[in-house]
Amino acid sequence: MNLTRRGKWLTGSAALIAAWIVFGPKDPDAVQPARAAAPSAAHVAHPAASGSTVPLASSLMQLAHRVAEQPAAASLFAPHSWYVPPPPPPPAPVVMEPVVPPKPTAPPLPFTFMGSYTPNGSPQVFFLTNGDKVYDVHVGDTIDNTYTIDSFSNGQLVFTYKPLNQQQQLPTGGAP
Repeated sequence: MNLTRRGKWLTGSAALIAAWIVFGPKDPDAVQPARAAAPSAAHVAHPAASGSTVPLASSLMQLAHRVAEQPAAASLFAPHSWYVPPPPPPPAPVVMEPVVPPKPTAPPLPFTFMGSYTPNGSPQVFFLTNGDKVYDVHVGDTIDNTYTIDSFSNGQLVFTYKPLNQQQQLPTGGAP
């Protein structure tokens, strides 16, 4: 067999590549090909026994027919399902006794006692403030259609919050 310089170079390159594949460093994450069972003596003629050399092409053909290990090959085409199970049903509602809302109460009095005045022979006049408003009221008057002044006793004005009909007291700081 007469090989040209280019043919010799290609054959040598192929031999180096084959040697690298067979004997080169192995990547631990790479899939290793399965090892073929040792051929029986009847099928392979040893070069020393026959006196001839095995051509490089037949060595490459032996490498080309390697098969990957079965577990690795099976995992490549393993069945896969994209099924996602539905969420569990919501828990049964807990039946609770109805909560009785608290009884409504009147808001705190918005008034501040400023003072009082008693003219000769007239009923007493009380001066109250709410923010920047000043009220001059008598017992029995209604303020803003919400509060009624019921009485004045023991140094306190007694109001009735009309929407809830609840009484509230405002200290005046002095006895009658």
